[in-house]
Amino acid sequence: MTEERRQHPRIQQPFEGSWSGASGATSCRIGDLSLGGCFIQSLASPNAGETTTVTINFGGDHAMSFKGTVVYAEDAMGFAVKFNPLGDRDRATFNQVLAALAKND
Repeated sequence: MTEERRQHPRIQQPFEGSWSGASGATSCRIGDLSLGGCFIQSLASPNAGETTTVTINFGGDHAMSFKGTVVYAEDAMGFAVKFNPLGDRDRATFNQVLAALAKND
């Protein structure tokens, strides 16, 4: 049995978005999302340890951008990003979005 290291509940539904970093920039699909980070489904991947900015489109004209660090990458699958700590306002907004999404899950 593997130990669960996650500190935040996950939303597992697809969101369209994009990422950019030193390795490049491209549109992507976010398949796993929490207050602490996300998994990005993308054929192009930055290197582990790289700083990246992830923009997630929640539908309509609502999108949020997060800076974070690439935790690991899986060839031809995607990569995981741990978000940098959020300010109080952004954290409150993101918590509201996640709570609304969890109700629909």
